[in-house]
Amino acid sequence: MVEDNRVVIPAEAILRYYGSVRRTGHRNSFSPGLCRNQSVRLPTNHRNQLGRIIWMGMHRIGVMKLTKPDLTFLRQLMGNPWINGNVFGENPKHLLGRWQQKEQFNPWVLYIEELSRTILTSANIKLDTRALAKKLDADYGSTLAEMECAVFLAQQGFSVTLEPTAPEKGPDIRADWDETPYFVEVRALGDCEEDDRFKSITRQLFSRLNTVRSSYSVAITVGDEYFPGTSALKSAIDAVLESLNIAKEHKWKSATLYHSPSGTLLNPGGDFSGTRAGHREIVNKADFIARFTNLGEEREKTTASTIRPFKDPPKPDQTHERLKKILSKKRTQLPKNSRGIIVFDVSELFMLTDFSVESALYGDLVVTFPASINPGEPIGELGAQRNNRGFFRQTSRVSAVVIHKRVVENATIRHEWKVYPTNRGNPDTIRLNLAELRRFGELGDREHLTAENAPNPENG
Repeated sequence: MVEDNRVVIPAEAILRYYGSVRRTGHRNSFSPGLCRNQSVRLPTNHRNQLGRIIWMGMHRIGVMKLTKPDLTFLRQLMGNPWINGNVFGENPKHLLGRWQQKEQFNPWVLYIEELSRTILTSANIKLDTRALAKKLDADYGSTLAEMECAVFLAQQGFSVTLEPTAPEKGPDIRADWDETPYFVEVRALGDCEEDDRFKSITRQLFSRLNTVRSSYSVAITVGDEYFPGTSALKSAIDAVLESLNIAKEHKWKSATLYHSPSGTLLNPGGDFSGTRAGHREIVNKADFIARFTNLGEEREKTTASTIRPFKDPPKPDQTHERLKKILSKKRTQLPKNSRGIIVFDVSELFMLTDFSVESALYGDLVVTFPASINPGEPIGELGAQRNNRGFFRQTSRVSAVVIHKRVVENATIRHEWKVYPTNRGNPDTIRLNLAELRRFGELGDREHLTAENAPNPENG
């Protein structure tokens, strides 16, 4: 259950999970500290503290025997074979299983069990259990964020439907309030996303190069604009394979491939040092570079390595641009002419600031000052305003963006839900009023953007 925005697991629930008991009359409850973090281990002090709290709660009511948790509702959702193999198996691959294997009193297992109980028993939540089970199996992190969002909205009073358009693509959640539908798309963000992109590209490159016999090794620099499964990456990989065949045919000792959407150049002998303007332009624009070195002995596979480009000078923080790109992709999941909400779970994105969020949504902050009329006169008073080049200007499908963060404090977990309404004033955009927006979280200093009193930015 959730009380005052905190997860509370009654002692009786712990007993249901952990075996036979002898009651002594106490009815204790406590607020365990829970933290989602796929890439970084839950801090030891949080895990140990929660373990002690669970032990103390069970000790007070006379636990006689400890066994592995029953996971009644996770079994109902996932099935006994999945739980037995992926959570309690000898070498579990799923993250829940790896957590359970680390410690018997694992808070994550209890947390997901409690979320599953709420989702499966709440009168305000409808779902296709097979669709949810499939997502929890394939993508634990993002599905956890969706489950938390569904539980939060149901507790706010919405009638919630998970995967409303399954098996077709669409929003993650439909939330109805007095017959008014809101469509919600959820995305979990983390600092590891760039690593995931790079690793996926590396796997795609290696899978192609490892099928080619050659005496060459290839060192590949992959730019930031390439993503797995895209036509741009396929074109770049095709250029690498074609260049490899040319190098093999001519038996070059070394060669360098320069590639970008605007052109491709293969230079024998290593890096380009010529002065021809057309070639120099291709080299300067290249964001995918492959350096071939002949090792002298042919091998069954072409060995390869990948690196990220070195940025000199270092570029300023581009978090807001990254958020805009992700938002642009997620908006396509929302239907047109509807009340669309995008929820970002940023519990793992430690360096995200309100400034970056607002820059992504509303545009960069521009400082202005009036010019002096005569030389030597002081400049006028400084002012600041958004340039209105943020994400909201680009779309009518999104009425608000919600930033969700899971915060661990001592032995408790609390949730923060911050609401950022659209500032788009076009007639094709549905703007939400104050009461609607407050159902999704805290507005902070953004109440001026509610439907009742929002200015039209198109008219200044």
